[in-house]
Amino acid sequence: MDIFIIKVKDADEVHRDLLKEFQKKEISNPRAWNVHCLSYLMVDRILKEVYGIENREVVFDNKKPVLKSGEKCFSISHSGEYIVLGFSDYNCGIDIEGAKGKRDWRAIAERMGFHSQTEDDFYNDWTKYEAEYKSGAKNNSIKTFVLDNYVLTAVSENPNEEFELYLQN
Repeated sequence: MDIFIIKVKDADEVHRDLLKEFQKKEISNPRAWNVHCLSYLMVDRILKEVYGIENREVVFDNKKPVLKSGEKCFSISHSGEYIVLGFSDYNCGIDIEGAKGKRDWRAIAERMGFHSQTEDDFYNDWTKYEAEYKSGAKNNSIKTFVLDNYVLTAVSENPNEEFELYLQN
Protein backbone atom coordinates (compact mmCIF):
# COMPACT_ATOMS: atom_id res chain seq x y z
CA MET A 1 0.00 0.00 0.00
CA ASP A 2 1.25 3.44 -0.89
CA ILE A 3 0.50 5.98 1.83
CA PHE A 4 0.68 9.68 0.97
CA ILE A 5 0.90 12.17 3.84
CA ILE A 6 -0.06 15.78 3.08
CA LYS A 7 0.00 18.85 5.34
CA VAL A 8 -3.49 20.38 5.66
CA LYS A 9 -2.09 23.93 5.66
CA ASP A 10 -1.62 23.53 1.93
CA ALA A 11 -5.41 23.38 1.47
CA ASP A 12 -5.54 27.12 2.05
CA GLU A 13 -3.21 27.69 -0.89
CA VAL A 14 -5.44 25.91 -3.43
CA HIS A 15 -7.88 28.08 -5.40
CA ARG A 16 -11.44 27.68 -4.11
CA ASP A 17 -12.91 27.13 -7.60
CA LEU A 18 -10.51 24.24 -8.19
CA LEU A 19 -11.37 22.69 -4.82
CA LYS A 20 -15.12 22.99 -5.52
CA GLU A 21 -14.74 20.54 -8.41
CA PHE A 22 -13.84 17.86 -5.85
CA GLN A 23 -16.62 18.46 -3.31
CA LYS A 24 -18.38 15.18 -2.50
CA LYS A 25 -20.74 16.37 0.29
CA GLU A 26 -22.08 19.54 1.88
CA ILE A 27 -19.85 20.89 4.66
CA SER A 28 -20.49 24.28 6.31
CA ASN A 29 -17.21 24.68 8.22
CA PRO A 30 -14.73 26.37 5.80
CA ARG A 31 -11.65 24.55 7.12
CA ALA A 32 -13.36 21.15 7.05
CA TRP A 33 -14.64 21.91 3.53
CA ASN A 34 -11.08 22.75 2.39
CA VAL A 35 -9.68 19.52 3.88
CA HIS A 36 -12.50 17.45 2.33
CA CYS A 37 -12.04 18.94 -1.14
CA LEU A 38 -8.22 18.85 -0.98
CA SER A 39 -8.40 15.16 -0.04
CA TYR A 40 -10.36 14.31 -3.19
CA LEU A 41 -8.24 16.64 -5.33
CA MET A 42 -5.14 14.76 -4.15
CA VAL A 43 -6.81 11.37 -4.76
CA ASP A 44 -7.50 12.51 -8.33
CA ARG A 45 -3.95 13.81 -8.89
CA ILE A 46 -2.25 10.74 -7.43
CA LEU A 47 -4.44 8.36 -9.44
CA LYS A 48 -3.56 10.28 -12.60
CA GLU A 49 0.10 11.15 -12.06
CA VAL A 50 1.36 8.18 -10.01
CA TYR A 51 -0.80 5.32 -11.30
CA GLY A 52 -1.73 6.60 -14.78
CA ILE A 53 -5.44 5.96 -14.25
CA GLU A 54 -7.62 7.84 -16.73
CA ASN A 55 -11.09 6.97 -15.40
CA ARG A 56 -10.93 8.60 -11.95
CA GLU A 57 -14.65 8.94 -11.23
CA VAL A 58 -15.36 8.40 -7.53
CA VAL A 59 -18.68 6.86 -6.49
CA PHE A 60 -19.93 5.72 -3.10
CA ASP A 61 -20.61 2.15 -2.07
CA ASN A 62 -22.37 2.21 1.32
CA LYS A 63 -20.78 5.62 2.06
CA LYS A 64 -17.31 4.29 1.14
CA PRO A 65 -15.64 6.19 -1.69
CA VAL A 66 -14.47 3.87 -4.48
CA LEU A 67 -13.30 4.24 -8.05
CA LYS A 68 -16.14 3.46 -10.41
CA SER A 69 -13.64 1.64 -12.67
CA GLY A 70 -12.36 -0.48 -9.78
CA GLU A 71 -8.78 0.00 -11.04
CA LYS A 72 -7.41 0.91 -7.60
CA CYS A 73 -8.66 0.86 -4.01
CA PHE A 74 -8.11 3.86 -1.76
CA SER A 75 -8.88 5.22 1.68
CA ILE A 76 -8.80 8.74 3.12
CA SER A 77 -8.29 10.06 6.64
CA HIS A 78 -7.40 13.37 8.21
CA SER A 79 -6.68 14.70 11.65
CA GLY A 80 -5.29 18.01 12.79
CA GLU A 81 -2.58 19.08 10.38
CA TYR A 82 -2.48 15.94 8.20
CA ILE A 83 -4.40 14.30 5.39
CA VAL A 84 -3.41 10.70 4.63
CA LEU A 85 -4.34 8.74 1.52
CA GLY A 86 -3.79 5.02 1.12
CA PHE A 87 -3.79 3.28 -2.29
CA SER A 88 -3.70 -0.45 -2.92
CA ASP A 89 -4.74 -3.08 -5.45
CA TYR A 90 -6.75 -4.65 -2.60
CA ASN A 91 -9.45 -3.46 -0.23
CA CYS A 92 -7.78 -1.15 2.26
CA GLY A 93 -8.43 1.30 5.04
CA ILE A 94 -6.42 4.04 6.71
CA ASP A 95 -6.83 6.19 9.80
CA ILE A 96 -4.80 8.92 11.48
CA GLU A 97 -5.45 10.39 14.91
CA GLY A 98 -3.61 13.08 16.78
CA ALA A 99 -3.83 15.49 19.67
CA LYS A 100 -2.93 13.08 22.44
CA GLY A 101 -3.96 14.28 25.86
CA LYS A 102 -7.18 15.94 24.63
CA ARG A 103 -9.51 12.97 25.03
CA ASP A 104 -10.66 10.87 27.94
CA TRP A 105 -9.12 7.83 26.27
CA ARG A 106 -9.95 5.49 29.17
CA ALA A 107 -13.70 6.19 28.87
CA ILE A 108 -13.63 5.80 25.09
CA ALA A 109 -11.60 2.58 25.33
CA GLU A 110 -14.09 1.15 27.82
CA ARG A 111 -17.08 2.13 25.67
CA MET A 112 -15.44 0.60 22.56
CA GLY A 113 -14.38 -2.59 24.35
CA PHE A 114 -10.66 -1.92 23.85
CA HIS A 115 -8.24 -3.41 26.37
CA SER A 116 -5.92 -0.39 26.20
CA GLN A 117 -3.56 -0.06 29.15
CA THR A 118 -1.91 3.18 28.04
CA GLU A 119 -2.79 6.19 25.90
CA ASP A 120 -0.45 4.85 23.20
CA ASP A 121 -2.30 1.50 23.28
CA PHE A 122 -5.59 3.37 22.94
CA TYR A 123 -4.49 5.29 19.83
CA ASN A 124 -3.15 2.09 18.26
CA ASP A 125 -6.45 0.32 19.01
CA TRP A 126 -8.57 3.26 17.83
CA THR A 127 -6.78 3.79 14.51
CA LYS A 128 -6.79 0.04 13.85
CA TYR A 129 -10.54 -0.08 14.52
CA GLU A 130 -11.23 2.88 12.22
CA ALA A 131 -8.96 1.62 9.42
CA GLU A 132 -10.55 -1.84 9.55
CA TYR A 133 -14.03 -0.30 9.47
CA LYS A 134 -13.13 1.83 6.44
CA SER A 135 -11.71 -1.13 4.54
CA GLY A 136 -14.98 -3.03 4.72
CA ALA A 137 -13.16 -6.34 4.31
CA LYS A 138 -11.33 -8.97 6.33
CA ASN A 139 -7.89 -7.53 6.87
CA ASN A 140 -4.77 -9.61 6.84
CA SER A 141 -2.06 -6.93 6.95
CA ILE A 142 -1.87 -4.14 9.50
CA LYS A 143 0.86 -1.55 9.89
CA THR A 144 1.00 1.29 12.44
CA PHE A 145 3.24 4.34 12.16
CA VAL A 146 3.92 7.21 14.55
CA LEU A 147 4.27 10.65 12.96
CA ASP A 148 5.01 13.50 15.35
CA ASN A 149 2.10 13.38 17.81
CA TYR A 150 -0.08 11.29 15.47
CA VAL A 151 -0.76 7.57 15.10
CA LEU A 152 -1.47 6.25 11.59
CA THR A 153 -2.72 2.73 10.92
CA ALA A 154 -3.16 1.14 7.49
CA VAL A 155 -4.86 -2.18 6.80
CA SER A 156 -5.16 -4.35 3.70
CA GLU A 157 -6.97 -7.55 2.87
CA ASN A 158 -3.76 -8.70 1.13
CA PRO A 159 -1.73 -10.77 3.65
CA ASN A 160 1.49 -9.89 1.77
CA GLU A 161 0.84 -6.14 1.46
CA GLU A 162 3.91 -3.95 1.82
CA PHE A 163 3.47 -0.43 3.16
CA GLU A 164 5.38 2.56 1.80
CA LEU A 165 5.12 6.12 3.19
CA TYR A 166 5.44 9.20 0.97
CA LEU A 167 5.74 12.45 2.88
CA GLN A 168 4.89 15.69 1.13
CA ASN A 169 7.87 17.98 0.68
